[in-house]
Amino acid sequence: MTPRVLLICYYFPPLGGAGVGRPLSLFRLLPAHGLHCDVLTVKPVAYRVFETELLEGLDRSCIHRSGSYDPQRLMYLAGIRKVSDAKIRRAGWLSDRFFPDNKRGWVRRAVQKAKSLMRANEYAAIISTSPPISCHSVAEALVAETGLPWIADFRDYWLSHKIEDTFADRARCERAWKLIDSFKRRAAALTTCNPAIAQYLGSGRTIYNGYDNDLARIWQPPSDRTTVNIGLLGTFDELVPVEPLFQLLAMLRKQSPELFNRIKLLQVGRLDTDWFQAQLHKYQLSGIIQAHGFQSRRRTIEILSVSSLLYISLASTKEQGIVPSRLFDLFASGRPIIAAVPPDSQVAQMIEETQSGCSFDQNSSSELSRAVEFVMEMARKAIDGTLIIDPRPGYARRYTSEAMVEQFVQVIREVTQD
Repeated sequence: MTPRVLLICYYFPPLGGAGVGRPLSLFRLLPAHGLHCDVLTVKPVAYRVFETELLEGLDRSCIHRSGSYDPQRLMYLAGIRKVSDAKIRRAGWLSDRFFPDNKRGWVRRAVQKAKSLMRANEYAAIISTSPPISCHSVAEALVAETGLPWIADFRDYWLSHKIEDTFADRARCERAWKLIDSFKRRAAALTTCNPAIAQYLGSGRTIYNGYDNDLARIWQPPSDRTTVNIGLLGTFDELVPVEPLFQLLAMLRKQSPELFNRIKLLQVGRLDTDWFQAQLHKYQLSGIIQAHGFQSRRRTIEILSVSSLLYISLASTKEQGIVPSRLFDLFASGRPIIAAVPPDSQVAQMIEETQSGCSFDQNSSSELSRAVEFVMEMARKAIDGTLIIDPRPGYARRYTSEAMVEQFVQVIREVTQD
């Protein structure tokens, strides 16, 4: 009989965005390794972005949804379907009000649904992936009753930031660390999506996220040498800085007006339009941008395939340990990467290890100047045809979703070998 794994995740298609990539890859690819996967997730909720196409080709009979009393589910029941990033940020106080997070209202209903699944199926292991941390609370409750091997997977420290940056008071922080310690005692294995999170938790095997190999095959080298397109992939708002790139381009304009006149910006992803336009206006760059907004994953790559360089950024030093999933798509593209990220960040280290681009600290005039020189060099090469762009380059191949799932399979085999 094929061993079955129960995967517990709140964020799963049709919900979209970066957070669904890891659980979706596990669900899609574990069967190729002889492991049947059932997903336990939430019933429809109000959310910022939906990608219904991600459900195409999936065995929906293995996707199980439970009710919830969390705010997003209640908004959906009240008739609200989409919520903006700004609205979600304004509701951030809920994470401090409810413990361990504002998805606490999902736990009891999810546990009930899981017990029903367990009566009908025999599972070899449980995987829970956070955020939200409440996913681990669901798994812990099940493990306390069943004794099943449990893999607790952390895609972030707690939410996006560390415990001490999430909760306002010391008592909540101490309570959070006690909960983490409880997870560590109960779980057969901890996994994290980068080394910084494992170091913060004090344990855990790092399994990086990965790009979709099938989608990555869409990347093509740009053919137009008259224009140098710089691609901006992903969400851009007041929390995801674009100003470092605009500062860079303003400096480049002063140093080489002729080269600057060959540069265009291509934006694909969710966008705070008013904020973005204000930033463009500040640096007098409004005339060089094509903003496409949110697109399907396939269409995103088709649009950005005309780019010669790609840009990524992190908001603050609080995110030094964050590795955005879009970084792996940038690796897959084979384009040089311009990264405005904190010094010694995980992203900066990975770009240096792969020699895939230039990272810089926007607060350092010398590093900003170095980044300008890098962009000028890449732009000149793009124009004269000497910029070599090889989609799915060698350095990116370790970061496929297949490689990620293979590592999870190894962990599953280790915890179930008894």
